[in-house]
Amino acid sequence: MNSRRFRFDRCVGVLLAFVLGPLVQPCYAGKARVDVQPGADFARYKTYTWLPPKVLTNTGVVENHPVIGPAMKDAINRQLIAKGLREVPDGGDLQVSALALRESIPQLEAVIFGGPAMDFGTPIANMGRYNSEGTLVVNLIDTRTKKSAWVGMVKESIDNKEGAGQKKLPAAAAKLFKKYPSPK
Repeated sequence: MNSRRFRFDRCVGVLLAFVLGPLVQPCYAGKARVDVQPGADFARYKTYTWLPPKVLTNTGVVENHPVIGPAMKDAINRQLIAKGLREVPDGGDLQVSALALRESIPQLEAVIFGGPAMDFGTPIANMGRYNSEGTLVVNLIDTRTKKSAWVGMVKESIDNKEGAGQKKLPAAAAKLFKKYPSPK
């Protein structure tokens, strides 16, 4: 009897994972998260200076990546200019630190059990794939206090085609900067 109960509980658990699993990921995919430093005076920020943008690749962190670095800077610059800020070579009110990374997330698609009624407790095969997910992190550092005034992070699903993540940078940056506080 215990062995049947165990198999039944296991089957119910697997079925719940398949039914509820797809609902969990879309709730988070593409969501922008932002943290604002309490007391940061956004009316005072008029200019910004770039720190070298960083890209995490499979060989390590690369500063000023020749392809993604300029695309990141362009996407973020557009948003900062739209917020009324101006880039200066040195001595800006804010320092912009940006990081992009790409990771592969395993996704279980199916578990195949033997037997017509899933009587056997051991799966005989599983099928899955890897989904690529890109993350953009932007940190705006107050040069006077040397503390982060505003930090934002957004994750987006990207396909495996070359340059897919690069094409999504403008939309990801726009999503982040919708949460940038307006000057008072």
